[in-house]
This record gives sequence, C-alpha cells and structure tokens, in this order.
Amino acid sequence: ITPGPAARFGPDDHIVDPQLDSRLGRHRMTTHPTPNGATTFGYLSAVESAEHGFYGGYLLVSPLGRPVEFHCTAPIRPSRAQEILYGPTLQPYLLGEQIAGTLLATVQTKPKIILTDQPSVLCHRPKSDVPIVYLAPTGDDASSEQILVLEHAFELPAGFETDRDAAIALLTMLGNHVDLSEPFERIHEAIREAQRIGRRGSDVHGEAA
Repeated sequence: ITPGPAARFGPDDHIVDPQLDSRLGRHRMTTHPTPNGATTFGYLSAVESAEHGFYGGYLLVSPLGRPVEFHCTAPIRPSRAQEILYGPTLQPYLLGEQIAGTLLATVQTKPKIILTDQPSVLCHRPKSDVPIVYLAPTGDDASSEQILVLEHAFELPAGFETDRDAAIALLTMLGNHVDLSEPFERIHEAIREAQRIGRRGSDVHGEAA
C-alpha cells in the first residue's frame, strides 16, 4: 500500500522536512521540549479522505495539555484489490500496523499512555511498552469492561486488562486539566490544515508549470 506525498506545515516556523521511508511519508513538529522522564500523554488518530485515503496524526501533550511533539503521515489509500483481499482486516492493518506503527516509532518523547479514537489502533498494544486505550463514542452504552474516567468511557485491548489501574490513574491525572477528548480535535484540524497547505502548494506548482 503506497502512500502519497507528505504534507508540510507547522506553526511558528517549526517545520521539519518530511522524512520518507519505504512505507509512509511523515513530518515532525516539536513545540515544547520536555526533560527526560517527564510525564507525557500520546493522542493517536486518523482522518479518512475520500480522495486521498487515511492520514495519521500523533500528538504528545504535557499533563497540562500543552503540545510537546506532533507527527503526521502522508495519506495511505488502498487499492480496490487490496480492499477485497484484506476484507475486514484492512483497517486494523492500515491503522494499527502501518500508521500507528510508523508514528509511534518516530517520536522522541515516550508517553506514559496512548489514547486513540480509532479502535483498530488497539491491535498495536502487543508491540507497545505502554497502555493504549480507545475513547468510546459519546452515547454508547457503557459495559463492565470499559474504564469510566471523568464522564469518558475507554476500552482496553483484549488480553491487557492488567493495564486498567495504571490507565485510570494516568487518565485521571490528565483529565484534571484537560477535556480528555479535546486533543483529538487538534489532530483532526492539524491534518486538515496540512491538506489545505498541500493543495495550495500543488496549485502554485501547477500555475508555475
């Protein structure tokens, strides 16, 4: 599954050229450096574009919700043949292995916990050293397996129930300062901004040609 070109953007001139590897194009922005050992929290999400496919975004924040590091990928768009052959395993492969695997491998700062709004990312937990929790959509009926923290419901990956106590403590720490769902909105808007800048750049190159 071949990605398209990486988008380039970042606030206040904190722009790092996209680094391309054999799987994904990506770019990094570092905002507030943290000392080694400082507690950080990871937010991992994806936005699907009908035109381009899936964009991944990964934001690390401090206990006060301030951005520490941000990474995003170039889009991945599976072919129709891949959609057929992968079937229901396509999204876990794209989001849990390709996008999550690449984004988590790029960070300079290791979080204490990773939050995601994509259930397919939970399948990456066996390869992660820290808990991964899925934020269940508002309005879903809570189950006994879910973690309830400050009116938000989270799910753990199957087989990792022992993460429960650590996850509750970390989510409560962050939730005392930040709406636990809000950083996902930042990721989505940052990806949309990258798409807008990418389109403007394409238009400029097209006019120059």
